[in-house]
Amino acid sequence: MTEGPLWSGRFSTPPAPEAEALGRSLDVDRTLAAEDVRAGTAHVEALLAAGLLTDDEAAKLVEALARVGDAMLAGTFAFDAADEDIHSAVERGVTDLLGDVGAKLHAGRSRNDLVATDVRLRLIELVGTAAAEVHNVARALVGRARDHVTDPMPGSTHVRPAQPITVGHHLCAHAWALARDLDRLADWRRRANVSPLGAGALATSTLGLDPIATAERLGFDRAFANSLDAVSDRDALQEAVAAASICATHLSRLAADLLRWTDPALGWAELDEAYSTGSSMMPQKRNPDTAELARGKAARIAGDFVTLSAMLQGLPLGYQRDLQEDKEPAFDALETLEVVARALAGAIVTLRIDSDAMRAACADPGLYATDVAEALVTSGVPFREAHRRTGELLKTLADDGRTLADLDDDDWNEFGVPDGAALLDPDRSIAARTAPGGPSRRSVEAQLAALDALLVP
Repeated sequence: MTEGPLWSGRFSTPPAPEAEALGRSLDVDRTLAAEDVRAGTAHVEALLAAGLLTDDEAAKLVEALARVGDAMLAGTFAFDAADEDIHSAVERGVTDLLGDVGAKLHAGRSRNDLVATDVRLRLIELVGTAAAEVHNVARALVGRARDHVTDPMPGSTHVRPAQPITVGHHLCAHAWALARDLDRLADWRRRANVSPLGAGALATSTLGLDPIATAERLGFDRAFANSLDAVSDRDALQEAVAAASICATHLSRLAADLLRWTDPALGWAELDEAYSTGSSMMPQKRNPDTAELARGKAARIAGDFVTLSAMLQGLPLGYQRDLQEDKEPAFDALETLEVVARALAGAIVTLRIDSDAMRAACADPGLYATDVAEALVTSGVPFREAHRRTGELLKTLADDGRTLADLDDDDWNEFGVPDGAALLDPDRSIAARTAPGGPSRRSVEAQLAALDALLVP
C-alpha cells in the first residue's frame, strides 16, 4: 500500500514536519477510538446494503474493525507517525490486516462526516454521564432538605442577613436550579441525536448509501437533513458546553454556600473530613478544598465555552481545519462537570448541618423588619409609608444602641403593631409565608414532592 497520509496521492512532497505536528490531533481524538470503530461498522453495513461489498468482505471488515478497536482499548495498538488522527489510525490498522479489502472501507465517506459522527456519539455518552452525576447532587439536596423542612436559618441578600427561611427551603432552591439543568441537557439530546454519517465531505456520494439506515444502526433518532450543514454544524458541541457552563455555575453557587456555612465564623455546618484537606504547614487546618475547587471549576468550563464559541464564529459553511479544535474544550467541559458533580454529591450527603446554630442566628431582630412593615400594611398603611416608618424606627433604635427586641408592649402599640413582639419569631415568620414556593412547611413539602417527580431515578 502507498505510504503517507490518506490524501497524499495529489501531492509530490510530504508535509513539512512542523506543519505535520500542527495538524496532528491524535493525542486528543484517540479517545474516539470506540466511536470510530462503531461508525466504521455501521458504514460497512451501508456499503454492503449498497452492493459495494460482498458478504465475505463485509464480515472481514467488521472483524478487523473490532480487532483494531480492541487493540486500541488494550493499549497494544501500534500508532504510526503517519496517523494524523484516530480515523487515519483505524483505517490504517484495518488496511494493514486486510490489504485491498481494508482499502474499501472509506468509500462514500469522508473524515468530515466521520468526525462529526464520532463526536456526537461521544458527546451523547459524556452528557449522559455528567447528567447522572448532576442528578445525584439534586437527589442529595432533596434528601437533606427533607431532613430540615422546618429548621429555620437566616436567608440572605448581598451576603447579609435578610429574612428567616428554612434549611429545607434553601436546599430546595439549589435542587430546582439543577433540575432545570437536567431538563436542559435532556432537551439538548433531542436536537443533538442526529447522524451526520453519509454526508461525505459535503455533498454525499454517488454510491447509493442510505444515511437513514445508517442512523438507525448507530442509534440516532434521525439522519441529517442537509449534507453541507451536517459537516459544518457544531451546534451540538456548543450547546452542550453552554448547558455544562450554566450547570457548573449552579454548582459553584452551591459550593459558595457550603463555604459560607462551614466558615467557623458562622459555624452552621461542617464538611466531612473525606471532603476536606489539611495544610502542609499548619497542623490545625481542615480546608474546604472540595467546595473551593467546585467553585473554581466553573471558570474552567466557562472558558471552554468561550474557546469553542470564539473558534466557531465567522467560519463559512463546509469543513474547515479550525474545527479540529472543537473536541478538546467540549470533552473537557463535560468531563470536568462530571467530576465536580460527583464530589459535591458526596459532600452534600456527608455534610453535618448544625440546626441549633442556624436557629440561634435567627435571633437577630433585624430579620423581622419586613414582617413589621407588612403588619402595618395589613392594618391599612400603604407599603411605602410602612417601609418608611419601619426604617425610621430602626434608625432611632440603632442610634440608641437598641433593637426591635428592646421594644415593650407600649412601644409596639404606639407604633401601630400591637402584637409586634410576637413577630420576632422565626417559626411564626416562616409559617406565615404560605405562598407557593415559599419557606413554610406546606410549601417546602410541596416543592419536595414536585422535585421527587422530576428527579425520578
